[in-house]
This record gives sequence, structure tokens and C-alpha cells, in this order.
Amino acid sequence: MINVVIKCGFVFLYATILLSCSISKQTAIDRKSKYVDQKIADSLHAEIHRLGIEATKNNKVPGVAIALIQNGKVAWIQCIGLADVESKKPVTSQTIFNVGSISKMVSAWGIMQLTERGFIALDDPVGKSLVRWKLPASEYDVTKVTLRRILSHTAGLSVHGYGGSAQGTQLLSLEESLLGKTKRNGEGVYVKSNPGTKWEYSGGGYTLAQLLLEEKTNEKFADYMKKNVFKPLGMKHSSYDWTEEMMINSATAYDTLGKPIKNRIFTEQAAAGLQTTVLDLAHFAELSLITDPDRLHKVLRPETIQLMEQAVLPFSDQGKSGLGYRFMNYESLETLGHTGENEGWSAAMFMHLATKSGIVILCNGSNGHRVWFPIYQSWAKSIKAN
Repeated sequence: MINVVIKCGFVFLYATILLSCSISKQTAIDRKSKYVDQKIADSLHAEIHRLGIEATKNNKVPGVAIALIQNGKVAWIQCIGLADVESKKPVTSQTIFNVGSISKMVSAWGIMQLTERGFIALDDPVGKSLVRWKLPASEYDVTKVTLRRILSHTAGLSVHGYGGSAQGTQLLSLEESLLGKTKRNGEGVYVKSNPGTKWEYSGGGYTLAQLLLEEKTNEKFADYMKKNVFKPLGMKHSSYDWTEEMMINSATAYDTLGKPIKNRIFTEQAAAGLQTTVLDLAHFAELSLITDPDRLHKVLRPETIQLMEQAVLPFSDQGKSGLGYRFMNYESLETLGHTGENEGWSAAMFMHLATKSGIVILCNGSNGHRVWFPIYQSWAKSIKAN
């Protein structure tokens, strides 16, 4: 029997999922381990619920959805507060959130398929594979811009991030974005420092990788990800397109004052455009932790995911990344995952590989970092303490 607690909205729903198991014997150690894990999960449930209620109330964030992963499986999901204040619609495990730069971690799975399928090698010059748009000439060697360096923010590329466009407006093309036409300051993507010599965050690099995927596969990025990543992995409520279904099930975004705002949409989908649910993202975390071939359904090989979760040199106090994944330390504890911040949204997903533990936190407010960070700290403390 595995007890999965789902607590949603103002009405608490406790769901027990029974699994029939044919396990002949349990050792005393196994039983003790499961007992300890359950105690930790129960303790964290109460602590995180308290933190979630306090932090959302104090920071003008209407709602938050949280998933805890233990031993590579979802232990519980909590949903606190409102997806929409005006209608009093509660947050549920099926509520859609924009997850900002967590998009990069997920899009890296689709981009890494290019290497597995022989379209490009990790250390090939990306520019030689592009036709629709080329990196502009630079004082630095553009042939050193590789997929490995793009995905790990070590390619020396410009454009930290994107603000998106107002919902309902006509999106510009990828080529126009790469030229800087979606940026208020007109900054396009170019090589601004010597590739492979330092870590510097670049959303622009992921836009370049999005273009590479579209050129190699002759498919739109969102369509490719749906068919080759989301569908085989069972992530039914995830999309890089802002569709009618997404709109119906989406939470409302709220600014720093707690006022509702229109959702932002992105040409730069790989960098910032993912909409998903806490349930889907928790499943993605499970697969990142376990890398079971039977559950991966040939989306990626286990060894590819393990490679993605290793730090790429160079890194520094400014940042440290794998391929799509980023590292964040709590005191001496190293965790792996990503954060995401778009206007009206804030999210975090982090894992501790050694214990196969993880936490997913999705908020529908610009102040959401003040909600997810204390929850992340509570989770990290529990790992250090045990």
C-alpha cells in the first residue's frame, strides 16, 4: 500500500492509491527505510503546507501547487489557494502554469534527441547546420559554439532572457527574435565572449537550439515536442503552444501587487514558453531521477539523461549547469533542476540525485520566488537531516 495524499484548494481531498504487490519478504532494513521515508513525507507535508499558506498570503500570490518525490516516485501533491481569484477557482493537480525557464530543462530532452538520432554531434559547430539564420560575425570564433556549450550556458552567447508578447498579439518569427526584434533594447543573439571559457546564462542560446531542431526535423518546435517527448512520456497536459485547451485549464497570472494580468506568449518557446501541470512536471522529475528504459519509451537513453545531469566545464560561483539542468546549493547540499520566472508566474523544480528525491513548486504570481524558496529550503533541510 502506497499512500499518496493530494490536497487541493480549500477542500482537502485525500486519495489512497492501492497497488497490489507480490513481494515475498521484506528485510528489517527495507521496512525501517520505508517507515523513515513515510515519516519524512508526513512531516514535510505538514511543514510545507504551513509554509505554502503563509507565503502565498504574505506575498500576494493567489495559489501554489507542490509535489514531493521520494525514492523516484511522487509521495504527495498539495494544491493551496486559487487558480483564479475572481471566480474562486481552486488550484488543482490539473491546473496549467507557465513555468518560465524550466522550459529549458524540458526542451533539452527534445534537443538531445538530435544527437541520439545522428542529426548533429554535441561538439559540432552549430552554425554549420543552420540555413534559415546564421550567427553574425564576431571577434570570437563562432565555430566554437556547440550544442554542448549552448545547453550548458558556456557558448558565450548574448540575450539573458525574454519578456514575451501580450496574449492575442501576432508572434514574430524565430529569425526575427534572433535578430533582436522581440527585445525592447533590440539585442540580437551573437557571440559576446570566447565560447567555452566561462559560464554566462543565455536564453538566446536556447532560441538558437530551437531553430536548429526545426531545421533538422522540418517540424515546428511545439509540434515536435508534443509528438516526440510529451506524448510518449504521458505528459498529457503540457505544451509549448498556447492552445485553447491550455487557456481553459490555465491559472490566471498575477503581478507583484496581486493584480491579474494577461498571460505572456513566446516566440522563444524552448527558452520560456512551456505550460504544464504540477502532475506532469513531477512525472518528468521522476524520469529524471530513475531513468528507467521501460518508462522512458525510447524518448532518450538512460545514459543520455545521466550525461545531461553532469556539470559541464567551465563553471563558477556565477553558475553551474549540465545540459538543460542547473545546479543550486543549499549550504553544502547540491541539488539539480531549474527555476522559472515569467511575468505573473514563478516556479522551481529541484532534485537530489543520491536520494532520488525531488520537489516541484508552481506559483501563479510574480512574487512566487518568495513562496517556492522557503519550501525548497525546507525540503533541502530534510535531506541534510536524514
